[in-house]
Amino acid sequence: MNKYWLYTFTSACVLAALGGCDASNGDLQGGSSSGQDPDPVVVDFPIAYVERPLPRDDESGMLLADNVLDPAAFKPGAKLIIKDRAAVAASEIVLTAGVFGSADTDGEEPLYDVKDLETSDDGLKLIFAMRAPADEDADEDEQPTWNIWEYDRETDVLRRIIQSDITAEAGEDVAPYYLPDGRIVFSSTRQRRSKAILLDENKPQFAALTEDREQEAFLLHVMDDDGSNIEQLTFNQSHDLHPTVLDNGQILFLRWDNFDDRGGMDRLSLYTINPDGTNPALAYGYHSQLTGTNNTEGVFNQPRQLQNGKVLVNLRPREFDQLGGDLVEIDIDGYTDLSQAAGSNMGGVGPAQEVATNAPVHTDGTPSPHGFFSSAYPMADNTGRYLVSWSPCVVRGYRFGTYVNASLQLIDVAGDFVNRDGELLAEGQTAITIEDDEVGTFPCNDRTLASTAVVLAEPMYGLWVYDPVIATQSPVDLATPNRMVTEAVIMEPVAPATHLETTLRDQDRAALVEQDVGVVHIHSVYDLDGEDTSPAGIIATADPMQVAPDERPARFLRVLKAVSLPDDDVFDFNLGVADGAGNFRMKDILGYVPVEPDGSAMFKVPADVAVTFSVVNAEGKRISERHQNWFTVRAGEVRQCTGCHARDSEVPHGNAAKDLGSINMGALSSSHFPNTVLLDTLDPMNPLPQLPPNVGETMAAYYARINSSSSSTVDGARTPSVNIYFEDEWTDETTGLTKADIIDFSYNDLNSPAPTTNSACINNWNSLCRVVINYEDHIHPIWEASRMIDRGMGEEDFTCTTCHSAVDEAGLQKLPAGERQLELTGELSQVNNNYMVSYAELFLASPVYELNPETGILQPETEHKQVDGVFVYYARQTIVDEDGNEEVIDIEAPLDTEFELVLDEEGQPIPVIVNTDRTFGRVMVPGRALSSQVFFNTFSQAGATVDHRGLLSGAELKLISEWLDIGAQYYSNPFDAPPD
Repeated sequence: MNKYWLYTFTSACVLAALGGCDASNGDLQGGSSSGQDPDPVVVDFPIAYVERPLPRDDESGMLLADNVLDPAAFKPGAKLIIKDRAAVAASEIVLTAGVFGSADTDGEEPLYDVKDLETSDDGLKLIFAMRAPADEDADEDEQPTWNIWEYDRETDVLRRIIQSDITAEAGEDVAPYYLPDGRIVFSSTRQRRSKAILLDENKPQFAALTEDREQEAFLLHVMDDDGSNIEQLTFNQSHDLHPTVLDNGQILFLRWDNFDDRGGMDRLSLYTINPDGTNPALAYGYHSQLTGTNNTEGVFNQPRQLQNGKVLVNLRPREFDQLGGDLVEIDIDGYTDLSQAAGSNMGGVGPAQEVATNAPVHTDGTPSPHGFFSSAYPMADNTGRYLVSWSPCVVRGYRFGTYVNASLQLIDVAGDFVNRDGELLAEGQTAITIEDDEVGTFPCNDRTLASTAVVLAEPMYGLWVYDPVIATQSPVDLATPNRMVTEAVIMEPVAPATHLETTLRDQDRAALVEQDVGVVHIHSVYDLDGEDTSPAGIIATADPMQVAPDERPARFLRVLKAVSLPDDDVFDFNLGVADGAGNFRMKDILGYVPVEPDGSAMFKVPADVAVTFSVVNAEGKRISERHQNWFTVRAGEVRQCTGCHARDSEVPHGNAAKDLGSINMGALSSSHFPNTVLLDTLDPMNPLPQLPPNVGETMAAYYARINSSSSSTVDGARTPSVNIYFEDEWTDETTGLTKADIIDFSYNDLNSPAPTTNSACINNWNSLCRVVINYEDHIHPIWEASRMIDRGMGEEDFTCTTCHSAVDEAGLQKLPAGERQLELTGELSQVNNNYMVSYAELFLASPVYELNPETGILQPETEHKQVDGVFVYYARQTIVDEDGNEEVIDIEAPLDTEFELVLDEEGQPIPVIVNTDRTFGRVMVPGRALSSQVFFNTFSQAGATVDHRGLLSGAELKLISEWLDIGAQYYSNPFDAPPD
């Protein structure tokens, strides 16, 4: 028997404490209890809630703010209480009493924590997260973890869902919710599937950190109700929290998008996902982050669908010392943002959010007229009532009208000092300071709400039945100081949500599942938020008679993968150094796929990894905005995407149920796209035209269907390649058109190591192929690769480091070649000794050097000093102090000075020489190859001294371009970086 997993109430019928002694006759089943008739005001079903002391800092005793983004926070002293009805006089028991032992010899009860209460559809089961007391003898990483527990009031059994201690402690498990099929969705750091993929990448298994590297990421998982078959559902790179199930069977949850917090991508929004992990999609709020009071941050915390179809959230800052917020209803079906209607609700003007309270609640830290709500549970009786944890607005004071400031000095509402009777102090009188135990709490009023001097008291959360319609509140558990009751739920039957069957086992997906890939279908990369950005319109651009393939800007999609980061216990390295000059986060390249003439792309993507995309030109340089959201597919899944979107655009995107639809209409008739034809190449000597597309098919979908197996229409989607390769498969030569030239930039053509994790991936891509570019291993060797070339003058050495070096063949110092004195050698840089000289020269400002004419040693560039445009020289001035003592001092003076000039051996004045402090700017721009033309133009334009055209191959330039686009990281694998 495991230590904690099962706890049965076998002592004198526990349910007797709730109004009846027979545990099987439904004393907790609802209806009357203790012989009472149903009360129309209270809820005649059992309720459960958490009681806890206000969380405080162990040392200072100060109240701890509640942080939405710290789901593993342990606040000891909580207990789970169940009442037979929502009334003050109702009987109650502590459901979790005794689970972790009894009081010690000093009478101290075990201090555990409980949170995240939910009920089953039939109202008979209660599920929640609970953490055992801290182990004073264990290190921090050996402390108990959060586990999922369940109470069944029919059997009167409290049990931990995962029975095995080893399995239960393998991750932090919080926020459970019952799925319609009886399984449980929850948020956890287990990351089982992600860890397996790390092993496939030859990395150690670890729980990846959030993108700010502060804690392990909590992601959605599912398991059976006995704790078996644990499966990871989401693969975000930061937290996925608070799952709940919508009536349509989808899971709604709070996602932390933190792709690039430097660029304002640090957002908390509502997403949906199917229970099999397919179709994770933005539901609401990505551009509505500041909907709190006075346009302050408002997090959509604790989402829960209401009977009217809207979603109730506890709107609050992500970190708040008042431990609560406002109640807000959101129309997530009709809107994607506060004032942005969904495609199905065109013309809706919003706002999508409406307060669910009958008086103002402030979430910006100012006194709140209607106090704060810590939690709310809707009653399933169509009355619009809630069971809420609510704290009134209270301020600190000595008596009515006499308050205290932050220093416990007596003041009136205006902030003026008063005596204990509330009378103003005379001028010169010392302010009166009282003891903390003399301070009381008093309700807010209009004057205290307007005051900037009065101090808010600590919240006092009690439990109430709240009716915002008729503005009434009925107490259930009254508030007391230093205690809060919260997270109340009602154990009543509710209509079950729809059960969504998975499509991943369909026969037409079998080949995809076997390859461990899904498929992404982008209808057109030229569709930018509903605007056609193609050169001549999508229809014309797709026609090679009107727009030649070489004139199409979008030629390939680059598929990128997130790189999981370990904590310091797994591997301690300096992320800032590894990220390099651009401070972009590490990314792997998964491969490239062609963009079809109409801008569509349908291609395979590895399952269960976080990916993103970039549109690139024929040279492999990114031409689109960086897509700053992670995208995932399950094995066998086919995801649809209309096109691209601008970073700050609020136009619905990425959610097929809400977006505007694609502007790419696809095939307008069941005939070949104009001036194109796909040929059946099974007989290369006599290739025949394929059957024409179906009406509405994009060129990518048509290609995928034509090339699919007999049992599928999707497994013929393009397979990525780590190389850039284009062959004109579309142009119909029977129209007199000539096919476009082949584009072929292959890692096989490198004269330096290829950055693929497996050499087989260069010619045969699979779901485990990765391009991992480390500067020292893959970029710097380009500069050192031998380039013996005959340009008609005999074989010459054009190796980059031959010219771009500060040392010649004789070992003497020299100025590196070029107007920028670019040095590309591999020694450690004096500008930043974390990097090679070549890396620092490319990205960091480097001094302008000159050769010292006397020593032949390189030195920072110097110049003859000028003062107000006049050159100055060394001179001597004789000064006499007050005692008549003479002293000769060196000064700087012009040639016509009255003072004695200092002369050199040849009798010439010695000029004052100073450093110019001139520097060369960076040659390359991290994150944007197209902005690095200072470098690339050197290889496409004739040079003043050495013609660099043709010195680097297309494959090498492609490698440099893709490395720049993803961020020019010094290391792209944390385990390749040196230990910190």
